[in-house]
Amino acid sequence: MKETSPKKPGLQQRILEHFAKPDYRPLSRPDLAKEMRIDSKERNQLRQALINLEKAGKVISLRNSRWALPDARDTVSGTVRVMEKGFGLFAPDGGGEEIYIGQDDLKCALHEDRVMIERIAADPRRAPRGRGGFTHQNSGGRVVKILERKLTEVVGLLKRTPYFAYVVPDNLRIGHDVRVAEWDPEIGEVADDHKVVIQLHEWTDPFKPLFGTVIEDIGNREDPNVEMQCILRTHGFQQKFSDEVLAEAAKVPHELRPEDYVNRADLRERLTFTIDPETARDFDDAVSIEKVSKGWKLSVHIADVAHFVPKGSPIDREALHRGNSVYLVDRVVMMIPTELTTRICSLNPNVDRLAHTVEITVDENLEMAEVQTRRSIIHSDARLNYEQVQALFDGQELPEVPAPVVAALNALRPLARALRARRTEAGSLEINTPQIKCMLGPDGKVASITKGEAKEAYQLIEECMLLANVAVARKLKAAEWPAIHRIHEQPDDEQWGQMGAALQELGVDALPQTRFDINAVLEKIEGTPLEYSASLAILRNLKRAGYSAEPSEHFGLAFDDYVHFTSPIRRYPDLVIHRLLGALELKEKQPYRANDLTEIAAQCSRTEIEADAAEKESIALRRAEYYRDLLTKGETGPYKACIIKILGKGLLIELPATLQRGLIAFASITDDRYEVNANKTRAMGQRSAKVFKIGDELDVDLIKVDIARNFVDFQITGQTQVSARKMGAPERHKKHKKQTVNFNGGGKRSATRKKRQKRK
Repeated sequence: MKETSPKKPGLQQRILEHFAKPDYRPLSRPDLAKEMRIDSKERNQLRQALINLEKAGKVISLRNSRWALPDARDTVSGTVRVMEKGFGLFAPDGGGEEIYIGQDDLKCALHEDRVMIERIAADPRRAPRGRGGFTHQNSGGRVVKILERKLTEVVGLLKRTPYFAYVVPDNLRIGHDVRVAEWDPEIGEVADDHKVVIQLHEWTDPFKPLFGTVIEDIGNREDPNVEMQCILRTHGFQQKFSDEVLAEAAKVPHELRPEDYVNRADLRERLTFTIDPETARDFDDAVSIEKVSKGWKLSVHIADVAHFVPKGSPIDREALHRGNSVYLVDRVVMMIPTELTTRICSLNPNVDRLAHTVEITVDENLEMAEVQTRRSIIHSDARLNYEQVQALFDGQELPEVPAPVVAALNALRPLARALRARRTEAGSLEINTPQIKCMLGPDGKVASITKGEAKEAYQLIEECMLLANVAVARKLKAAEWPAIHRIHEQPDDEQWGQMGAALQELGVDALPQTRFDINAVLEKIEGTPLEYSASLAILRNLKRAGYSAEPSEHFGLAFDDYVHFTSPIRRYPDLVIHRLLGALELKEKQPYRANDLTEIAAQCSRTEIEADAAEKESIALRRAEYYRDLLTKGETGPYKACIIKILGKGLLIELPATLQRGLIAFASITDDRYEVNANKTRAMGQRSAKVFKIGDELDVDLIKVDIARNFVDFQITGQTQVSARKMGAPERHKKHKKQTVNFNGGGKRSATRKKRQKRK
């Protein structure tokens, strides 16, 4: 019988066996091919085999593209943030110092991917370059594995060449154009310069293009609605609900049924009213106030959304996916379909509505003497807005408001004032961060911009809601029930140090170490030119509030126990708390496991961050369009401005009236050449000794607006107009332009030309 020869091992197995040899030293692919005697016909197969093995975690690519088996190198996992200049900042899991990742060492990592990196020692001979030729520091690490791809879809501008189509991402942190590999057959033909959504394909070879499938045509880039849709899609939000969710919402009745009244406290005879913004369409909180022997009984009634949205239903799953409602300049993307939020769930006036009521008896010492929570039925007597209530507090007559409601407001006002004063005494931070409101005209464009102030009418409702949230948190804690807590950790040692250093640089003699120290600084700077800049210095060094399944303090509010309960129409954690509280009241089984709450808290913290970013981007876009239109009409100023930061290339200023920021380039200040001090708090003229410093107020003229890059340039009133930036093709990234180097007060020259001069 003829013997069969043993099967020759495949190329991947041969590679692994070769790497496992005791004398093997990491080699580049060409050197490996020579050592393994792989002929030229197999070179492409070798390349693909190495990629497949790396993807499987069986081999790794070391520095200088050398290959080896995984070993006990200094590796760490975490998340990488890619900067617009091309490099990355790696944040290790569990915290720790960020690690710089050079552009070449990012490999196939994209913005916010979870990755594994290898720590590498600095090589003085190696100077990784960012986009445009700028030299960065040596990498502290190199990506060796993608653990989780954060971005699966990208929003961008569709372009075509004679050979292929590609998408230029709106998010400059992506750093790569995406080649179109396929088109979703349902979207049809897509024209150039349309904004699209492209679904990314798997990408494992940094030497090959990033590919994807176009799955949605958002529309022409010139359509104002398209830009808003792009903002939403970039941050993972959809304005429309699925057919399944809408069908489920259509089944909910528009009016209460007899069975809805069962097992509820009837509070319809209690005087109740709502106070909301004038433009609000849904009302999820109402209040009542009455005098009792022990002090005052404050009743906070919150829309019982949980009654109409069962846990695990299609509406509930979509609400968890969205996490919260998103408020853009010209639209609201609701967490729950409006068929529910503006009708059956909303605490509209003069109709019966279901609520979850928190009754708090506040004694003369402002202590919560008694707290009772129960599901209820209410009948709101009036729908008020903040402007009406503020007008009442300012001494105006409001004949349209029922007299009993006016009396209740006048009774609630001193209680809210006292509660706020006590909270401040306990260390609650009182940082005044003004908000702006873009008022739209009939054409959908911004007609005017107003800056909102913290009025007493808003503070009145705020104190009621804070008290209710604390009361619910304490009740769940006393019952030893799990919850989703709203937490805000205090600054760490590094943040306290940076806060103090920033204040010192501004000329504020303070080194805060406690919340009381912060309030002392805020009181000291109130009404001074430094108020805004110093407040920003403090805010930049505070941690962000978020959600957690583990209880912790809320540093900013000075609360030991705090949850979100009062907005279940627009925040998913509130809906979860309603279900937990309802089950506790009825002595039912806990509706959530600890692991469930951990996952929900993480999801809602993430969506809150994305919603905040989307809201800020929408304001920035519409505000820039507003100033572009002013520039077109010749309304260039002068405008009052304040210097909030000094950069190497100019003065960053802000217009207090609209909070619009812009740059005054040193190149546009023609009376002198200016040098910036080491800590970038002032710039001094070389001849005149004239000084610009943070907090200075000045008059400025508008000279340029670039919507695509969100650049707004100003110059000091009275200067000869000098354009601070040259317009470029707005759809391209900075990496496609020749990088320029700016000299204070002296024009520009290209980095390429500078390099040639050095060679000479």
